[in-house]
Amino acid sequence: MKNANNHELLQDDGILDHEKIRYKRKGFGLFFAILFTLIWFLLVPQMSKHIWPYRIEREGVFFFFSNLIVHEGIFILNHVLMWIIYKLEWSFFENYKTHDVPWPWKENSDKWNKLIKETIILLAFNHIVIIPLLTIKFYITDISPFRIDYESLPTCFEVIWQTVFFMIMDDFTFYWSHRFLHWDKIYPYVHKVHHKYVNTVSIASEYAHPLEYIFGNGLTSSSGPLILGKRVHLFTLFMWSILRISETTDGHCGYEFSWSPYRLLPMSASSEFHNFHHINFKGNYGSFFTYMDRIFGTINSKYLKFIETKKEYSKKSVSQNMTKKIK
Repeated sequence: MKNANNHELLQDDGILDHEKIRYKRKGFGLFFAILFTLIWFLLVPQMSKHIWPYRIEREGVFFFFSNLIVHEGIFILNHVLMWIIYKLEWSFFENYKTHDVPWPWKENSDKWNKLIKETIILLAFNHIVIIPLLTIKFYITDISPFRIDYESLPTCFEVIWQTVFFMIMDDFTFYWSHRFLHWDKIYPYVHKVHHKYVNTVSIASEYAHPLEYIFGNGLTSSSGPLILGKRVHLFTLFMWSILRISETTDGHCGYEFSWSPYRLLPMSASSEFHNFHHINFKGNYGSFFTYMDRIFGTINSKYLKFIETKKEYSKKSVSQNMTKKIK
């Protein structure tokens, strides 16, 4: 471990305290987070029987185009919704901001206009060129890497256990690739592009150098499905893609929404967790979870202080409530 604080956070009491505070901060939003999760894993797989085609003639071609449509569709939808939230500037949403710094378009409009143009150009290249290049072999061979038939549509249980496996594999591979990208020898040439966003907003989620987009994003999120291969139905992959794209949007949006279903599992990371990474450049390398950072002592020291502040605030709140009850 790098320091005593990291060691302390790895102790059972430290982890439990942090998890208790994290769930308490969700408040009533925890109910909606659980509701969204139940709907996603219990109802959506049942819907597949009503929306999946009975017969698919060319499976590789179907995979190539449907994969691209799902990715682009959910990516655009996520960012349109976030753009509306940013523009509304309602106090209801602004109360969930992870930092007090003004949004980049307010802080420096000229710098923002330049950055957003660069972002759109690079996103267009990654989405229109890189994604098709990574999947073009399936179009050419007309063979899908996953099951596509109607008869073997996934059950709720299959979607759940495979999604958990995808999350674990994604987090493991993403942690090491992300940490590697911060190596001083290569950071200025690849990952520094993504870190042009210091206080992150949603559009930064997939803004990355093409090499990082392939090896740090695409292969890490696909590692689980590729390992399982034909045991995965394409519908499950689409559910995973929607979940993964929405999660990284949530992780970069600059808000810590209490109803976010992506942070329900123990030791989940958060928008706050990742925002500290962007502000300080080092540490907090995980994606879905914090366990890899805990094990290898790479949780950012400023984030540790932030956690301690939340602990003290929580203890004071409990103490004040108990005092009021006694009175």
